[in-house]
Amino acid sequence: MRGTSRRKTIRLKQIRSGVRATREMRDALKSLGLGKRFMFSEIPDTKAVRAAIAKVPHMVSILDGPDILFPREKSTLGIDRIIDAVEAVRALRK
Repeated sequence: MRGTSRRKTIRLKQIRSGVRATREMRDALKSLGLGKRFMFSEIPDTKAVRAAIAKVPHMVSILDGPDILFPREKSTLGIDRIIDAVEAVRALRK
């Protein structure tokens, strides 16, 4: 029996709308826990998840960074303030 190990997860952010996407693409977004622009999702890193991401690579972004920029719960800041914070951190990284 294996010891308790933490499963690897992927953090995703939807960067494009699924309005004009095919049903297959919208279903892939839904299976990833996304559906609206700028939604965040943290899911286990499995082959099935990677396959779903491969169906919509132009609509999602895999995130890597501090927790404050990628909230695990619904944010009370508002989308505009989150976008501004992310852009400020990206500018500092350059």
